[in-house]
Amino acid sequence: MTIMNNLNQNTLYPWAGKLSIYEYIASALDGQGRLTDARLPDDEEYWAGHAVRWVAGGLDGTFSHHTAGQTDTAKVQALVQLLVKQSRSPGNKTRRATYLRLMQEDVLSVIDPLVESLREHPGVVIPNLYQEAEWFARFGAHRNVVKLGIALLGQFETERHRELIVTLGKHDEFTLYSAVAIRGSLDRANETLFELAKDVDGWGKIQLVERLEPQTQEIQDWLLRHGCRNSVMNEYLAFYCARNGGLAEALSQASVDPELYDGAGVILSALLAGGPAEDIDDYEDAASAVSDFLRHSQTMCATVAQLTVMTDIYDFLNEEGQRWEWRYERGWSGDLREACKRLCENVIRDEKWPANVWESIRSQDSAVRQHAICAAKQLRMDIWEELFGQLQVHPLDSGLYYQLAQTDVPERMDCLVRYAEAHLPLEEIASGPKDEIGYGEQYAPHQCLQSLLQALDVFEGYGTKLIAAGLRSPATMNRNMALKCLETWPLPVWGEEVTAALQELAASEPNEQVKERIAKLWQEKELTAWPTKS
Repeated sequence: MTIMNNLNQNTLYPWAGKLSIYEYIASALDGQGRLTDARLPDDEEYWAGHAVRWVAGGLDGTFSHHTAGQTDTAKVQALVQLLVKQSRSPGNKTRRATYLRLMQEDVLSVIDPLVESLREHPGVVIPNLYQEAEWFARFGAHRNVVKLGIALLGQFETERHRELIVTLGKHDEFTLYSAVAIRGSLDRANETLFELAKDVDGWGKIQLVERLEPQTQEIQDWLLRHGCRNSVMNEYLAFYCARNGGLAEALSQASVDPELYDGAGVILSALLAGGPAEDIDDYEDAASAVSDFLRHSQTMCATVAQLTVMTDIYDFLNEEGQRWEWRYERGWSGDLREACKRLCENVIRDEKWPANVWESIRSQDSAVRQHAICAAKQLRMDIWEELFGQLQVHPLDSGLYYQLAQTDVPERMDCLVRYAEAHLPLEEIASGPKDEIGYGEQYAPHQCLQSLLQALDVFEGYGTKLIAAGLRSPATMNRNMALKCLETWPLPVWGEEVTAALQELAASEPNEQVKERIAKLWQEKELTAWPTKS
C-alpha cells in the first residue's frame, strides 16, 4: 500500500520525490560559499527536445538585454487566477495547478505584469501568498517555479528569506531574480548585492554589477580590479565598471598598483571591442582614461595579455573615417591622439616582446595562448608552423583550425586541407542534413570543419571532400559555409563528389532559407533539372 501511495504521489505532484533546487545549490557550495557545480536537477527535463542548451542564466540574460518582447495577457491572467486561488485556499491541490502551469511558462516574459496584477487584485490573501512563494523558492524542483517564488518574495520587505534568495542567487540561472528581490525586500541591499557579486561569474555577475551602486570605496576598487573579468563577455560589464568605479580618476594618479593597472586594461579592452553593450564612445571620460593608462603602461606593461590591450588601443587610435571628427568634440584632440599613438609605439616596439610571445604561444593555458596569438598578429610574427604543430597534438581544436585557415598562402591551405581530410571524421560529420545549430561537445568535428569552410571560398578547388561533407552535415552552418564556397567557385572545379552532394541536398534540405539559397545557386550555375525526393 505504501509503495502505491508513493507512486501516486510522484505521479500527482511533479515535485514529489525530487531534490529541490535550493537543496541542490546549497549542497554544491564550497567552503567559501561559491558554486562548484552549474548543473541543475531539472536539466534533462527542461532541455528535452532542444537542439542546444543555453549556459546558465543565458536565456533570461539575452532576453532581458536584447529582446523587448510582448506580454501574453492571457497567460498572465491565467497565472494570476491560479495564484489568487492558491492564496485563498493554500495546499497541494491549488499548489499543483500553479506548479504545472509554471513548468510550461517562460517566467521572465510574464513576471512584471504578473506581479503588478497581483498587487491590484482584491482577492489575494497576502500572508498566504508569501508562504506559497517561499514554498516555491525553497522546495521547487523545477527552475521556473523557483524563479516565480523568488520574484514574489521580492515583493515583501522582510529579512526572513535572506538566506534563501542569496543562496539561490549564487547560481547564474537565478541571480537575476535574486538581485531584483534583494533590492526590493532586504535591508543592506547594496551590501548584499556586493557580497553576492564576489561569489558569482557569468550571467549572474552581469546582473549584479549592473545593479550595484558604488556607495563605498571598497566597491569602486573591486569594480576596477575584478568587476569586469567574466566568463561571459566582458563587454557587458566594462561600461558599468569604468563609470561606477571611477576609472578615469583612479588612473589620473601619479602611480597605480599592478592590480588596478591589470583591471583597467581588461575594462578598456572590452570597451574598445564594442559589441552588445556600451562601448568606448559611450564612456565620457575615455580620452583621459586612455591617455593616463598609456602613461602608466610605459613602465607597467609586462605580460603578453597586457600587450594586447596596447595593440587594441593602437588599432583604435589608427581607425580611419568620420568617427574621429565626432570624438574630437568629446574630449579628444588631434594632438592627444598623436601623443597616445607615440606612447603605444614606445611599448609595442620593445625588443622583449617576440620572445615573450613565443613562450606564451606554447603555454598550456588557453587564455594566455589566445592573447599571444593576437599579439603575434599585431607584431607580424609568422606563427603558422607552430600552430600547425599544435594541431597535430590536438586534431579536434576548432580554434586552431580557425587561426590556421587565416592564411593567404595556397601551399599552407593545401597542407591544412590535406591534414583535415585525413584526420577529421568526415563520414561521421556527413550523417545527413538536419536543422541543428551544431554547438556542444558532440559537434566538435563539425566546428572544426566550419572553421575551414568559411575560409575556402577564396581557394578554388581546394578541399572538395570537405565541401561535400559540409553539404551532408546536420549542422546548418556547415551547409551554409559549403554553399558560400560553391557560390564563389566556378562550376568546373566542383568535381563529381560535390555535385552529387548538392543534388542530394537539394532534395532533402530541411531549412527553408538554405533551400532558397540552393535554388538560387542552382539557377545561377545553370545546373540540370531540380532533384526531387525519391
